[in-house]
Amino acid sequence: MLLVYHFIIWSFLDSNLQFALTFILYGLFLLWQPLWNKDIRVRRFPAIFITVFLTSITYIFPKESLIFFGLILSGLIGSRLLIQNSFRSFDLLALLIIIIEMAVGVVPVTFPQITLPGLFSDYMQTVVLVPILLFFFAPNPQSKLRGRSQVDLMHGLLAAALISMVLLGGIVINLLYGVDYLDGLLLTVFIVSTLTIGISWFWNPGVGYSGIGALWNRYAMTIGGPFEVWINTLTTLIEDRFLTPMEYLETACEHLVDNDWLNGIQWNFENKRIKVGEELGPRMEYNLGPNMGVDIYYKSNPGFALEQHTILLIRMAYQFYLAKQNQEKVRAQEHFATIHHTGARLTHDIKNILQSIKASLEILLDGSNNAYQQKLLQGNLFQISERLENTLNKLKTPKLDTQVQITDCQSWMDSLNIRYRNISKLEIHGDIEENVSLPMDLFDSVVDNLINNALKKESSQHITVRLHSNKDVILLSVCDDGEAVNQEIESNLFVQPVSSGSGMGIGLYQSSIMAGAFNFELELSQNETGKVCFNLFQHLSD
Repeated sequence: MLLVYHFIIWSFLDSNLQFALTFILYGLFLLWQPLWNKDIRVRRFPAIFITVFLTSITYIFPKESLIFFGLILSGLIGSRLLIQNSFRSFDLLALLIIIIEMAVGVVPVTFPQITLPGLFSDYMQTVVLVPILLFFFAPNPQSKLRGRSQVDLMHGLLAAALISMVLLGGIVINLLYGVDYLDGLLLTVFIVSTLTIGISWFWNPGVGYSGIGALWNRYAMTIGGPFEVWINTLTTLIEDRFLTPMEYLETACEHLVDNDWLNGIQWNFENKRIKVGEELGPRMEYNLGPNMGVDIYYKSNPGFALEQHTILLIRMAYQFYLAKQNQEKVRAQEHFATIHHTGARLTHDIKNILQSIKASLEILLDGSNNAYQQKLLQGNLFQISERLENTLNKLKTPKLDTQVQITDCQSWMDSLNIRYRNISKLEIHGDIEENVSLPMDLFDSVVDNLINNALKKESSQHITVRLHSNKDVILLSVCDDGEAVNQEIESNLFVQPVSSGSGMGIGLYQSSIMAGAFNFELELSQNETGKVCFNLFQHLSD
């Protein structure tokens, strides 16, 4: 392209031949241009209009069209200087060649009043041709990795404006003041470069002052545009717990359609559609997944930037819709987890009731009809009645018990001895210095859990339950001589439901939650084969 541009400027051919070569130049430009993707279909009417316009300008003003083309080319190349570091040297050389071609080759021919000294034009023709030919031999190892060029509109306009100022400055100084064209050109370059350096310094002084750049950023980064309003709408609506995901998406799109450039939005799910606004105007389809898409209706034909902006807003709405669905799933999981925990807690209550019934049956099968046996039987039946009543209340109203059953240490030890008096490998000891009060439900649940878990161990031959209480601490300890608790189970023992292969694994987890509610602590104090101990304790002074 540069070679053809050079040949058109410096050759003295017939005007028709130059006209034909100019179209070859435009064709090479279309192959090189970095503005449009080459796989996008070109619209017929804009293409015909641009072709007719360029043809007319080229035929009527052939020299001026070369200057116009050079400014466009220099603007596109100058816009990439700050973006692509790998090819900056190539772009700088090409930009320098175009500027020299316009300043020395085109401008003097366009304005007859401008004259160049002697053989200067002939020398410059050869000097400019050499770097153009060097482009054909320049190594470019990254050519296969080079992607589509990026064009910065502001930098391109700035580069084209500075070059046009230099050219116009040289022409004006020569025509008005009679100064030699080359001297006026150099003077203009000096003035423009000095002005550019001064503006860049004021833009970013770098000596502790904010500069014009900071003021421009404050102006450019405005809050309250469509994007910020849309983000605020999405985050506000997602906090509404009563909106379903579909209702959330529909309400959010109603706010989006209020923008000036949209007529309507239609979400196409696999089995449902959400329609907001009117199906009028240009339509754009966008797929969000294999079975989901969205149709967007604009009020007028949108450009590429507006399409990308709308797609970004639509994708954000879709991500918040997925977040709303995840909220519903988490809420459902919490609901089922609550049901599971409640059912497991009631299962343990029923186990305790069944154990009391078995103890009562053993008293009846004993055959002795003395007053002590009758008193034990009466106490067991009374305990069964209370536990059944509490379990039924939990089934009716799934709330925390507002009444806590309190007993003293000695009474609880007597009840525990009665319940487990027929288990030979179980020893119960009491070290009661102060007969303090304790929550009966908590201690019953914990000790029943720990004893049942110890009895399930085949390696366990001896189980010891010890209650120690004084004025400083109350401690319940359950130890067995079985195998140690697995390390993986130990790490999650009181954090989440775990199972070692039997039962639901919820007992100790529920006991830990219940202990925390009563300001007690439940821990695995020892975990060695032959010595596994669980402690439930509370420091009374704390």
